[in-house]
Amino acid sequence: MSKYVLITMMISLPFLTTGQSHNYWTRSFNEESSLLSGAVVGGGSGPSAIYYNPASISEVEASKFSLNASLVSFEFINAKNALGEGINLDDMNAKIEPRFISYMLKPKRHQNLSFEIAFLNNENEEGTVSASVDQKMDILTHIPGDERYFAFYQYNAKFRDDWIGAGFSTQLNKRVIVGLSMFVTIKSLKYSNSMEIEAYPLSDSANFTGGDNSFHAATYTDNYYLNFNDYRLLWKAGVLFKWDYLSLGLTITTPSVGGIYSDGKRVERKEQQANITYPETGDPIPDYLITDYQEKGNVDVSFRTPFSVSAGLTYRFRDHKRILYLSMEYFSAIDPYRMVEAEESALLTSGNENGLNDCLTYASGAKPVFNAALGYSWTLNQKLLLKAGFRTDFNYQKNLDYEDLAGIPTVQKLNVDHYYITCGLSWKLMGQDIITGVQYCLGRSSDQKQIINLSDPMEYNFTEQKALQGTRTNDLVSLYNSVIIYLGFSFNFGEKKNP
Repeated sequence: MSKYVLITMMISLPFLTTGQSHNYWTRSFNEESSLLSGAVVGGGSGPSAIYYNPASISEVEASKFSLNASLVSFEFINAKNALGEGINLDDMNAKIEPRFISYMLKPKRHQNLSFEIAFLNNENEEGTVSASVDQKMDILTHIPGDERYFAFYQYNAKFRDDWIGAGFSTQLNKRVIVGLSMFVTIKSLKYSNSMEIEAYPLSDSANFTGGDNSFHAATYTDNYYLNFNDYRLLWKAGVLFKWDYLSLGLTITTPSVGGIYSDGKRVERKEQQANITYPETGDPIPDYLITDYQEKGNVDVSFRTPFSVSAGLTYRFRDHKRILYLSMEYFSAIDPYRMVEAEESALLTSGNENGLNDCLTYASGAKPVFNAALGYSWTLNQKLLLKAGFRTDFNYQKNLDYEDLAGIPTVQKLNVDHYYITCGLSWKLMGQDIITGVQYCLGRSSDQKQIINLSDPMEYNFTEQKALQGTRTNDLVSLYNSVIIYLGFSFNFGEKKNP
C-alpha cells in the first residue's frame, strides 16, 4: 500500500454513547435514589419506589409530587482504532433532558395503603456520526498505477425508552410490607447506518476495458434503515421487611410481554457491488444489487427484556444520622432472537444470491448480568443531608455469541462496562425537598472488533466477504467518561412544615 496522501476525518460521534445502551443500570431516575447510585431496594428510594421496590411506596409519609431532571450532562468518548488502525474517534456530547415525574398518594383514611403513578424516562439518546477517508493507493490489482480510494461512513441513531406505571403497597403488619407495580414501556428506535466506498483510476488510460478510455469505478455500498415504536407490559412485585435499624427488600421483575401494539415500523436495506475483480486472475466478480423496503403490517417487532431479581438492605446507624444502603440485581440471559423481522420481496436482488436471507431482519439477545450498588447518607443537620454512592453497570451484549443468528444485522453500538460514582445534597426548604448533586461515570472496553477497517483495504476481502475494505481486528479500545449534574424537587402535601 502506498503512503497516505490525504486522510480527511469529519467526526461528530455521540453515537458511541447513544442509541440503545446495552446496559441495564444506566438509568438515573429521581435524584434521591440517583445520589445513592440506586442502592435502594431495601428502602430509602423515595419517589422511585415504584421502580426499585413497589413495597417501599408505603415509606412515603405524605402525598408527594416529584419532578426530577438531569440538569445537564456531558459525555466524552475516545475510540481507538474504531475505523481501522490509527483512525481514532473522539467526541464530547452535552444534553439537557427531563427524567422522572411521579405522584405518591397517602390516603388519610387508609394509612396502611399507599399509591403511586409515574412517568420514567429510562433512556433518551440521540447521535450522529459521519467520517470520510481519502487516500491514494494501488488497490485495484489489475489496473496499473494508483487509484483514489474514498470512503464515507454515516451513522444516525435516536432511542427512547419511556415507562408509564402505577403501583401500590400495603402494610401487612408492623414488619412486612408488600407492593406491586405495572408498567407500559414504549421503546422507540430510529436507526440508519451507511457505508459508501469508491476506488477509481487517476489516469485516463487506466480503465477496466483495456483501452477504450471509458471511466470505471469500483464501488461498494451498504445501507441500513430501521424505525419502530414497540409497546409492551411488565410487572414488578416487591416485599420489604422492617426492623428498628435494618430493612431488607426483594423485588422480582417479569420479562416484558409483547404483542400489545407497535407502530411507525419501517425497515430498508441496500447493498451494492460493482466492478470488483478476483485478485488472482483479474476476472470480474459478478456485480450485484440487493435492495428492499417493508413497512407497517409487513414488519414484526419484538423488543424483549429479561427476568430479574434484586435484593437489598438498608442499615440505620444508632446515632440516627447515618444510613448504609446495599443492593444487587441479577438479570437473566435472553437467547438470541429476531428483534425485527420482515418478509423479503421476491424482486430483492439483481446479480448473485448474496444476502438473500434475513435481509430485513435484526438480531438481538443478552448475556446474564449481575450488578451491585452501595450507598451512604449522612444527616448533617435537621435540614441538610449528604448522599453518596457507587454502582457497577456491566454491558449485556459485550462478546455475545449470537449462535445460529450470527451474521444477521444488529443495531450497531459500542459495548462498554460502566462504573458510577455519585454525590450530592438534599435539604428542606419551607417543607419541600430540593436535591442537587453530581454523577461521574467511567467506562472502558478493550479487545473489541472494529466498526470497519478503512486503513488497510483490499479490492475484495474474502474473510469479510466485502469489497474495498480490510479485515476487522479486535484492536478497538473505547474509553468513556460522563458527568451529570442533577436538580430535583419534591412537593409534599399534608406534611407539617419545619419552622
